Amino acid sequence: MQLQPLTLNDKPIFDAHAHRSCTRLSHYAFSPLYVWREHFQFYWTLLADHLCIFAKQGDDYFMPILPMPCEIGNPTYLNVICQAYHFMLKFNRNRHIARIENVPQKMIVFFEKNGFRATLKETEYLYETDTLAGLRGDRYKQQRHAYNGFVAKYPSAKLRPYTAADQDACLVLYNRWREMRSAKSDDLIYNAMLDDSQSAHRIGISHADALGLLGRVVRIDGEIRSYTFGYPLNAETFCVLFEITDLGTKGLAQFIYREFCKELIGTYRWINAMDDSGLENLKRVKRSYHPCQLLPSYNIHLTEP
Repeated sequence: MQLQPLTLNDKPIFDAHAHRSCTRLSHYAFSPLYVWREHFQFYWTLLADHLCIFAKQGDDYFMPILPMPCEIGNPTYLNVICQAYHFMLKFNRNRHIARIENVPQKMIVFFEKNGFRATLKETEYLYETDTLAGLRGDRYKQQRHAYNGFVAKYPSAKLRPYTAADQDACLVLYNRWREMRSAKSDDLIYNAMLDDSQSAHRIGISHADALGLLGRVVRIDGEIRSYTFGYPLNAETFCVLFEITDLGTKGLAQFIYREFCKELIGTYRWINAMDDSGLENLKRVKRSYHPCQLLPSYNIHLTEP
């Protein structure tokens, strides 16, 4: 098996195979993988017309997503899975690193019947676009209050398309946000996550057009105080990849989220807000928007004989 480094030039190949996969999980797209290229080396190969993506950290490989398209009913698909997995077992120094991540729940029974064990990785949050744009009813009273308070204080604030000229200002905003978040927490793991995310935001923002990211910013008094970026997962689902707001501006987070969703009405029925990274505060925020569905994803490991 010969692997090729995954580059921006490979996005059309990736997209062609991803569009044949039926899943609402956010990682089955090019951009949420590529933005982490400073932490992992990504490679790809084709096996029986299935695109296999490998991530390498140090000396060991794992697969961040299933081979695409995901075709459980295809008799050759299991063979592709096994070929890819045995490649990892052969070349990894640490065999326990070998795994396939982000497996949808509906496929777990199939894999467990074929020698794999599954462990829960994370849970993503799925919403109806119309619901997030409208914020109707008592259960969204808090979000509406924050939104209306922001609009009353900053009536001239508008959601604007991101342009390349906004890049430096967005990165400055991220650094300021990271410093404020870090100052409020002495959790070493959380602070490491903030540091890791810095490069992901930088790559995503600086290559937004090439990655197919839709970006929006909010300026207050001429200064960018918030930005958000996302991408279409399929014809019905849009994923929010990044959202950063000035922590000192009340209601700004609710404003940019709602306004972004308003733009997406009529184009995408669903919004995938991705996972909560295991952070209780982020979990509370995402649950407060009342997801219509929780999407668990799993890691699978081949059961050793």
